[in-house]
Amino acid sequence: MVARCLIGGMIGLFVMQSANGQSKATAGNGLKGDYFDGTNFERKVFTRMDPQIDFNWEGSRPGPGLGRSYYSVRWTGKLYAPTTGVYKFTATVDDGIRLWIGGKKVIDVWRLNDNQTFRGDVYLKAGQYYDLRVDFFNDPLGGSISLFWIPPNQTTPSPVTGNYLFRPDFQPPKPVAPKVVPKVAPKMVPKPVVVKPNVRPAVARKPPVVRTTPKDTVARVTIPVKTPERFEGLKTGDKLVLNQVFFAQSEYRLLPESYAELDKLVRTMTQSPTLQIEISGHTDNVGDPRLNLALSENRAKVITTYLVRNGVADGRIATKGYGGTRPIADNTTEEGRAKNRRVEFSVK
Repeated sequence: MVARCLIGGMIGLFVMQSANGQSKATAGNGLKGDYFDGTNFERKVFTRMDPQIDFNWEGSRPGPGLGRSYYSVRWTGKLYAPTTGVYKFTATVDDGIRLWIGGKKVIDVWRLNDNQTFRGDVYLKAGQYYDLRVDFFNDPLGGSISLFWIPPNQTTPSPVTGNYLFRPDFQPPKPVAPKVVPKVAPKMVPKPVVVKPNVRPAVARKPPVVRTTPKDTVARVTIPVKTPERFEGLKTGDKLVLNQVFFAQSEYRLLPESYAELDKLVRTMTQSPTLQIEISGHTDNVGDPRLNLALSENRAKVITTYLVRNGVADGRIATKGYGGTRPIADNTTEEGRAKNRRVEFSVK
Protein backbone atom coordinates (compact mmCIF):
# COMPACT_ATOMS: atom_id res chain seq x y z
CA MET A 1 0.00 0.00 0.00
CA VAL A 2 1.31 3.44 -0.90
CA ALA A 3 0.18 6.46 1.16
CA ARG A 4 0.76 10.14 0.34
CA CYS A 5 -0.52 13.28 2.10
CA LEU A 6 -1.00 16.80 0.72
CA ILE A 7 1.25 19.35 2.47
CA GLY A 8 -0.50 21.01 5.43
CA GLY A 9 -2.50 17.87 6.24
CA MET A 10 -5.39 19.10 4.11
CA ILE A 11 -6.34 15.95 2.21
CA GLY A 12 -5.15 12.35 2.49
CA LEU A 13 -4.42 10.52 -0.78
CA PHE A 14 -4.35 6.73 -0.55
CA VAL A 15 -3.74 4.37 -3.48
CA MET A 16 -4.14 0.60 -3.03
CA GLN A 17 -2.77 -1.79 -5.66
CA SER A 18 -5.27 -4.51 -6.56
CA ALA A 19 -4.63 -8.00 -7.90
CA ASN A 20 -5.21 -7.02 -11.55
CA GLY A 21 -2.63 -4.22 -11.41
CA GLN A 22 -5.12 -1.36 -11.16
CA SER A 23 -5.22 1.07 -8.25
CA LYS A 24 -8.19 1.60 -6.01
CA ALA A 25 -8.81 5.03 -4.43
CA THR A 26 -10.23 5.45 -0.96
CA ALA A 27 -12.86 8.02 0.03
CA GLY A 28 -11.89 11.63 0.51
CA ASN A 29 -12.19 15.12 -0.89
CA GLY A 30 -11.08 15.55 -4.47
CA LEU A 31 -11.78 14.01 -7.88
CA LYS A 32 -11.61 10.43 -9.07
CA GLY A 33 -8.84 10.21 -11.66
CA ASP A 34 -8.86 7.36 -14.21
CA TYR A 35 -5.41 7.09 -15.83
CA PHE A 36 -5.08 5.52 -19.30
CA ASP A 37 -2.30 4.34 -21.57
CA GLY A 38 -2.87 6.05 -24.92
CA THR A 39 -3.99 9.56 -25.83
CA ASN A 40 -7.67 8.63 -26.23
CA PHE A 41 -8.42 6.54 -23.11
CA GLU A 42 -7.45 3.24 -24.75
CA ARG A 43 -6.36 1.14 -21.73
CA LYS A 44 -7.05 2.01 -18.10
CA VAL A 45 -3.97 1.50 -15.92
CA PHE A 46 -5.06 2.74 -12.48
CA THR A 47 -7.56 4.92 -10.58
CA ARG A 48 -6.87 7.22 -7.64
CA MET A 49 -8.34 10.21 -5.76
CA ASP A 50 -6.61 13.51 -6.61
CA PRO A 51 -7.23 16.41 -4.17
CA GLN A 52 -6.94 18.95 -7.01
CA ILE A 53 -5.83 19.18 -10.66
CA ASP A 54 -2.37 20.74 -10.57
CA PHE A 55 0.30 18.49 -12.09
CA ASN A 56 3.61 18.96 -13.90
CA TRP A 57 4.86 15.68 -15.37
CA GLU A 58 7.66 17.21 -17.45
CA GLY A 59 10.44 14.62 -17.24
CA SER A 60 8.35 12.26 -15.08
CA ARG A 61 5.39 9.86 -15.25
CA PRO A 62 1.87 10.31 -13.82
CA GLY A 63 2.11 6.98 -12.05
CA PRO A 64 3.17 3.33 -12.21
CA GLY A 65 2.45 1.60 -15.51
CA LEU A 66 2.45 4.81 -17.59
CA GLY A 67 5.22 6.30 -19.70
CA ARG A 68 6.35 9.90 -20.02
CA SER A 69 4.36 10.31 -23.25
CA TYR A 70 1.09 9.18 -24.84
CA TYR A 71 -1.33 8.95 -21.92
CA SER A 72 -4.73 10.41 -20.98
CA VAL A 73 -6.62 11.11 -17.75
CA ARG A 74 -10.33 11.56 -16.98
CA TRP A 75 -11.25 13.22 -13.69
CA THR A 76 -14.85 13.05 -12.44
CA GLY A 77 -16.62 14.24 -9.30
CA LYS A 78 -18.73 17.04 -7.90
CA LEU A 79 -17.99 20.77 -7.58
CA TYR A 80 -19.48 22.83 -4.73
CA ALA A 81 -20.39 26.46 -5.48
CA PRO A 82 -19.97 28.67 -2.36
CA THR A 83 -21.66 31.77 -3.87
CA THR A 84 -24.07 32.60 -6.70
CA GLY A 85 -22.75 34.18 -9.89
CA VAL A 86 -20.51 33.67 -12.89
CA TYR A 87 -17.42 31.53 -12.26
CA LYS A 88 -14.43 31.98 -14.59
CA PHE A 89 -12.24 28.92 -15.14
CA THR A 90 -8.69 28.88 -16.53
CA ALA A 91 -6.60 25.85 -17.47
CA THR A 92 -2.92 25.77 -18.41
CA VAL A 93 -2.19 22.54 -20.28
CA ASP A 94 0.30 20.61 -22.35
CA ASP A 95 -1.48 19.17 -24.43
CA GLY A 96 -5.33 18.92 -24.66
CA ILE A 97 -8.24 19.57 -22.26
CA ARG A 98 -12.04 19.38 -22.15
CA LEU A 99 -13.99 20.67 -19.13
CA TRP A 100 -17.68 20.09 -18.30
CA ILE A 101 -19.53 21.57 -15.30
CA GLY A 102 -23.14 20.64 -14.64
CA GLY A 103 -23.35 19.11 -18.13
CA LYS A 104 -22.15 22.31 -19.83
CA LYS A 105 -18.91 22.25 -21.80
CA VAL A 106 -16.84 25.17 -20.47
CA ILE A 107 -13.45 24.56 -22.18
CA ASP A 108 -12.79 22.45 -25.29
CA VAL A 109 -9.23 22.49 -26.68
CA TRP A 110 -8.52 18.93 -27.83
CA ARG A 111 -5.23 19.40 -29.70
CA LEU A 112 -1.49 19.72 -29.12
CA ASN A 113 -0.49 22.75 -27.00
CA ASP A 114 2.71 23.87 -25.38
CA ASN A 115 1.76 25.10 -21.87
CA GLN A 116 -0.98 27.44 -23.09
CA THR A 117 -3.81 28.88 -20.99
CA PHE A 118 -7.49 28.61 -21.96
CA ARG A 119 -10.59 30.14 -20.36
CA GLY A 120 -14.33 29.59 -19.99
CA ASP A 121 -17.12 30.63 -17.63
CA VAL A 122 -20.37 29.24 -16.25
CA TYR A 123 -23.17 30.52 -13.97
CA LEU A 124 -23.54 28.57 -10.69
CA LYS A 125 -25.89 28.88 -7.71
CA ALA A 126 -24.69 28.99 -4.10
CA GLY A 127 -24.95 25.77 -2.12
CA GLN A 128 -25.36 23.58 -5.22
CA TYR A 129 -23.20 20.59 -6.18
CA TYR A 130 -22.44 20.27 -9.90
CA ASP A 131 -21.11 17.24 -11.79
CA LEU A 132 -17.57 17.99 -12.95
CA ARG A 133 -15.55 16.18 -15.63
CA VAL A 134 -12.10 16.97 -16.99
CA ASP A 135 -10.53 15.11 -19.95
CA PHE A 136 -6.79 15.51 -20.55
CA PHE A 137 -4.26 13.96 -22.90
CA ASN A 138 -0.52 14.26 -23.43
CA ASP A 139 1.14 13.27 -26.71
CA PRO A 140 4.95 13.47 -27.01
CA LEU A 141 7.29 14.35 -24.14
CA GLY A 142 6.09 15.38 -20.67
CA GLY A 143 2.63 16.75 -19.90
CA SER A 144 1.19 19.25 -17.43
CA ILE A 145 -2.24 20.54 -16.40
CA SER A 146 -3.43 23.09 -13.80
CA LEU A 147 -7.07 24.08 -13.20
CA PHE A 148 -7.94 27.43 -11.57
CA TRP A 149 -11.12 29.43 -11.01
CA ILE A 150 -12.22 32.98 -10.18
CA PRO A 151 -15.41 32.85 -8.05
CA PRO A 152 -17.80 35.85 -8.20
CA ASN A 153 -16.33 37.43 -5.05
CA GLN A 154 -12.69 37.21 -6.22
CA THR A 155 -10.58 39.04 -8.79
CA THR A 156 -7.57 36.73 -9.16
CA PRO A 157 -7.40 33.02 -10.08
CA SER A 158 -6.91 30.45 -7.34
CA PRO A 159 -6.59 26.64 -7.43
CA VAL A 160 -9.79 24.60 -7.25
CA THR A 161 -8.91 22.71 -4.07
CA GLY A 162 -10.38 19.76 -2.21
CA ASN A 163 -12.53 22.14 -0.15
CA TYR A 164 -14.84 22.32 -3.18
CA LEU A 165 -14.21 18.97 -4.93
CA PHE A 166 -15.90 15.69 -4.00
CA ARG A 167 -15.82 12.14 -5.32
CA PRO A 168 -18.57 11.13 -7.80
CA ASP A 169 -20.59 9.11 -5.24
CA PHE A 170 -20.63 11.97 -2.70
CA GLN A 171 -24.12 12.54 -1.29
CA PRO A 172 -24.69 16.22 -0.40
CA PRO A 173 -26.28 16.75 3.03
CA LYS A 174 -30.03 17.16 2.88
CA PRO A 175 -31.40 20.48 4.19
CA VAL A 176 -33.26 20.19 7.49
CA ALA A 177 -36.93 21.06 7.02
CA PRO A 178 -38.23 23.66 9.50
CA LYS A 179 -40.48 22.31 12.20
CA VAL A 180 -44.11 23.21 11.56
CA VAL A 181 -46.07 24.09 14.69
CA PRO A 182 -49.80 23.44 14.14
CA LYS A 183 -52.07 26.40 14.79
CA VAL A 184 -54.60 25.97 17.59
CA ALA A 185 -57.94 27.67 17.09
CA PRO A 186 -58.78 30.03 19.96
CA LYS A 187 -61.59 29.00 22.28
CA MET A 188 -64.88 30.84 21.77
CA VAL A 189 -65.98 32.57 24.95
CA PRO A 190 -69.65 33.70 24.92
CA LYS A 191 -70.22 37.35 25.62
CA PRO A 192 -71.94 38.07 28.94
CA VAL A 193 -75.52 39.34 28.74
CA VAL A 194 -75.80 42.84 30.19
CA VAL A 195 -79.22 43.75 31.61
CA LYS A 196 -79.82 47.51 31.57
CA PRO A 197 -81.65 48.85 34.65
CA ASN A 198 -84.90 50.76 34.12
CA VAL A 199 -83.44 54.17 35.01
CA ARG A 200 -84.36 57.46 33.45
CA PRO A 201 -81.43 58.58 31.35
CA ALA A 202 -79.61 61.70 32.40
CA VAL A 203 -79.41 64.65 30.09
CA ALA A 204 -76.07 64.64 28.35
CA ARG A 205 -74.02 67.72 28.86
CA LYS A 206 -71.58 69.12 26.38
CA PRO A 207 -68.04 68.32 27.46
CA PRO A 208 -65.79 71.30 28.04
CA VAL A 209 -63.41 72.22 25.23
CA VAL A 210 -59.87 71.31 26.16
CA ARG A 211 -57.00 72.93 24.27
CA THR A 212 -54.34 70.37 23.45
CA THR A 213 -50.93 70.68 21.94
CA PRO A 214 -50.92 69.37 18.34
CA LYS A 215 -49.40 65.94 17.94
CA ASP A 216 -45.86 65.61 16.68
CA THR A 217 -46.15 65.09 12.94
CA VAL A 218 -42.59 63.80 12.46
CA ALA A 219 -42.62 60.10 11.54
CA ARG A 220 -40.70 57.79 13.81
CA VAL A 221 -37.66 56.14 12.18
CA THR A 222 -36.89 52.57 13.24
CA ILE A 223 -33.13 52.11 13.53
CA PRO A 224 -32.16 48.52 12.67
CA VAL A 225 -30.21 46.71 15.35
CA LYS A 226 -26.91 45.38 14.02
CA THR A 227 -26.28 41.78 14.96
CA PRO A 228 -22.65 41.50 16.08
CA GLU A 229 -20.35 39.00 14.39
CA ARG A 230 -19.75 35.87 16.45
CA PHE A 231 -16.06 36.67 16.90
CA GLU A 232 -16.22 40.44 17.49
CA GLY A 233 -14.48 41.97 20.50
CA LEU A 234 -11.94 39.19 21.01
CA LYS A 235 -9.16 39.77 23.53
CA THR A 236 -6.13 37.89 24.79
CA GLY A 237 -7.09 34.73 26.65
CA ASP A 238 -10.49 34.28 24.98
CA LYS A 239 -11.26 30.70 23.92
CA LEU A 240 -14.16 29.69 21.67
CA VAL A 241 -15.36 26.34 20.36
CA LEU A 242 -16.10 26.25 16.62
CA ASN A 243 -19.52 24.65 17.05
CA GLN A 244 -20.50 25.03 13.37
CA VAL A 245 -17.37 23.36 11.97
CA PHE A 246 -17.94 19.74 10.91
CA PHE A 247 -15.76 16.86 9.72
CA ALA A 248 -16.56 13.47 8.22
CA GLN A 249 -16.81 10.89 11.01
CA SER A 250 -13.37 9.71 12.21
CA GLU A 251 -11.71 11.73 9.40
CA TYR A 252 -10.18 15.17 8.94
CA ARG A 253 -12.17 15.89 5.78
CA LEU A 254 -13.85 19.30 6.23
CA LEU A 255 -17.55 19.42 5.25
CA PRO A 256 -18.97 22.39 3.26
CA GLU A 257 -21.39 23.28 6.08
CA SER A 258 -18.34 24.61 7.96
CA TYR A 259 -17.44 27.35 5.48
CA ALA A 260 -19.90 29.97 6.82
CA GLU A 261 -18.45 29.76 10.36
CA LEU A 262 -14.86 29.86 9.12
CA ASP A 263 -15.60 32.80 6.80
CA LYS A 264 -16.73 34.80 9.87
CA LEU A 265 -13.40 34.04 11.53
CA VAL A 266 -11.57 35.12 8.35
CA ARG A 267 -13.41 38.46 8.37
CA THR A 268 -12.59 39.01 12.04
CA MET A 269 -8.89 38.35 11.52
CA THR A 270 -8.84 40.54 8.41
CA GLN A 271 -10.41 43.43 10.35
CA SER A 272 -8.00 42.89 13.29
CA PRO A 273 -4.58 42.44 11.62
CA THR A 274 -2.71 42.11 14.95
CA LEU A 275 -4.89 39.25 16.21
CA GLN A 276 -3.03 35.96 16.71
CA ILE A 277 -4.73 32.67 17.54
CA GLU A 278 -4.07 29.01 18.24
CA ILE A 279 -6.28 26.40 16.57
CA SER A 280 -6.51 23.26 18.71
CA GLY A 281 -8.09 19.89 17.92
CA HIS A 282 -9.60 17.57 20.54
CA THR A 283 -11.16 14.08 20.60
CA ASP A 284 -12.89 11.85 23.13
CA ASN A 285 -11.00 9.03 24.87
CA VAL A 286 -12.35 6.18 22.73
CA GLY A 287 -9.80 4.25 20.66
CA ASP A 288 -6.02 4.36 20.28
CA PRO A 289 -4.64 7.54 21.93
CA ARG A 290 -1.96 7.85 19.22
CA LEU A 291 -4.56 7.82 16.43
CA ASN A 292 -6.71 10.30 18.36
CA LEU A 293 -3.72 12.63 18.70
CA ALA A 294 -2.97 12.44 14.96
CA LEU A 295 -6.63 13.04 14.08
CA SER A 296 -6.84 16.11 16.33
CA GLU A 297 -3.62 17.55 14.85
CA ASN A 298 -4.79 17.05 11.27
CA ARG A 299 -8.18 18.65 11.96
CA ALA A 300 -6.46 21.71 13.41
CA LYS A 301 -4.19 21.89 10.33
CA VAL A 302 -7.21 21.71 8.01
CA ILE A 303 -8.75 24.77 9.69
CA THR A 304 -5.44 26.63 9.50
CA THR A 305 -5.09 25.80 5.80
CA TYR A 306 -8.58 27.16 5.12
CA LEU A 307 -7.79 30.46 6.88
CA VAL A 308 -4.45 30.85 5.06
CA ARG A 309 -6.02 30.16 1.67
CA ASN A 310 -8.55 32.89 2.36
CA GLY A 311 -5.95 35.57 3.08
CA VAL A 312 -4.89 35.16 6.73
CA ALA A 313 -1.10 35.19 7.18
CA ASP A 314 0.30 31.81 8.22
CA GLY A 315 2.46 33.39 10.95
CA ARG A 316 -0.64 34.56 12.84
CA ILE A 317 -1.92 31.02 13.44
CA ALA A 318 -0.51 28.24 15.57
CA THR A 319 -1.91 24.69 15.43
CA LYS A 320 -1.95 22.04 18.12
CA GLY A 321 -3.57 18.63 18.58
CA TYR A 322 -4.36 17.40 22.09
CA GLY A 323 -6.18 14.15 21.35
CA GLY A 324 -8.33 13.21 24.32
CA THR A 325 -6.11 14.78 27.00
CA ARG A 326 -8.27 17.89 27.58
CA PRO A 327 -11.91 16.84 27.96
CA ILE A 328 -14.55 19.43 28.81
CA ALA A 329 -17.28 16.87 29.60
CA ASP A 330 -17.74 13.38 31.00
CA ASN A 331 -16.44 10.71 28.59
CA THR A 332 -18.70 8.03 30.11
CA THR A 333 -21.75 9.34 28.20
CA GLU A 334 -22.27 9.86 24.46
CA GLU A 335 -23.40 13.42 25.10
CA GLY A 336 -20.18 14.16 26.94
CA ARG A 337 -17.99 12.48 24.31
CA ALA A 338 -19.69 14.54 21.57
CA LYS A 339 -18.73 17.74 23.43
CA ASN A 340 -15.14 16.56 23.76
CA ARG A 341 -14.86 15.97 19.97
CA ARG A 342 -14.25 19.61 19.02
CA VAL A 343 -12.02 22.19 17.39
CA GLU A 344 -11.52 25.45 19.24
CA PHE A 345 -9.34 28.53 19.02
CA SER A 346 -7.79 30.75 21.66
CA VAL A 347 -6.50 34.31 21.35
CA LYS A 348 -2.77 34.59 22.12
